[in-house]
Amino acid sequence: MSTNVFDKDRYLKLVPTRLAEDAEFEALVDVLAKHPGATLQMITRFNEPENIDADVERFANICGPRGVRGQWTAIPSTVREDYLREQTIALHRRIRESGVDFWPNVPHKPLEPFFNFERALTFQRVAAWNEWINGPAETKLDILADPEWRARAREDYDNRVSSSTSRLDRPESLIFAISETGAGPLDISWRAYAEQEGKHLSDALADWILANGIKSCMKGIPDDFDEPVIADLFKEPHTLTNINDSGAHLQLFCGSGENVYLLTRFVRDTGLLSVEEAVHNLTGKLAGFFGLGDRGVIAPGKAGDLAVFALDEIEVRPEVKLYDNPDGSWRFSRGNSGVRATVVGGVPTVLAAEPTGARPGTMIGRSN
Repeated sequence: MSTNVFDKDRYLKLVPTRLAEDAEFEALVDVLAKHPGATLQMITRFNEPENIDADVERFANICGPRGVRGQWTAIPSTVREDYLREQTIALHRRIRESGVDFWPNVPHKPLEPFFNFERALTFQRVAAWNEWINGPAETKLDILADPEWRARAREDYDNRVSSSTSRLDRPESLIFAISETGAGPLDISWRAYAEQEGKHLSDALADWILANGIKSCMKGIPDDFDEPVIADLFKEPHTLTNINDSGAHLQLFCGSGENVYLLTRFVRDTGLLSVEEAVHNLTGKLAGFFGLGDRGVIAPGKAGDLAVFALDEIEVRPEVKLYDNPDGSWRFSRGNSGVRATVVGGVPTVLAAEPTGARPGTMIGRSN
């Protein structure tokens, strides 16, 4: 079961789990407890230092007496969140020492999100922009040119509520990356463009979208990560790497490739982890957490799922737009990473980086 006490919808309304009382979660976890090995995953208010401990301890108090294993998001990895890391690592230690089987997630790949103007949560805290971005496409360009709307947008931007995780408060970290019309400029930050044009940030963005089209995108500059601390956390037995949302935020970023990044950045490029330590974090440790007893290691009687690669041949490829969703819309994807072979149940599904056409996979379930 997965849940969160973090999210709000695009209109800043709390999602239902934010309103649930302990009794509701206790009833749900009672069901998990009837299935040994079942797990709870939860997202804390990780951008609110005053609430992280309370959120984790709340669910630890629910899961602990019921013997349910959990994971929580997350120990902060960015350098600019150094002030939070000591607190969350201490929280991790305290929960584990109390006997509750809780595992924290540790992000290891800097996020490089795209922000489009078709429909998004980007401007949640700037009412005029939030209404515009989630409004009808046919009126968007006219609204951007309307002086009255522009005045309201400037005021709403200047009076927004700040958030430590929002890039709206760091316009220098947002780069104009994709243009529908080709007008540009590209590869310049929102702040730098506004300063270059001598305009308010809101007006500068409106002018850029008018010139480039609503199917254009900005991209976030990746934050600096405290990689030695991350590597040390991965050497612990009760931390997790699986925090990539590969199938969730299809028009925000492509989470696929985070496994490759752990191998290329932390093993090959920096030497902070051995190849064995990285592979264990991606396989055996995760399989153990989820109770997948028939895989995660290479041994007689196990599933026979393998990945064959050479460290000097693999790479995380750039994100590209693919228009292959069932409804015809687009998603971000990546090219193959250069893994030589993938084997599922002893049957090669990829050889020499090319699909073999074999489909031996089955639904994965817990095993004792």
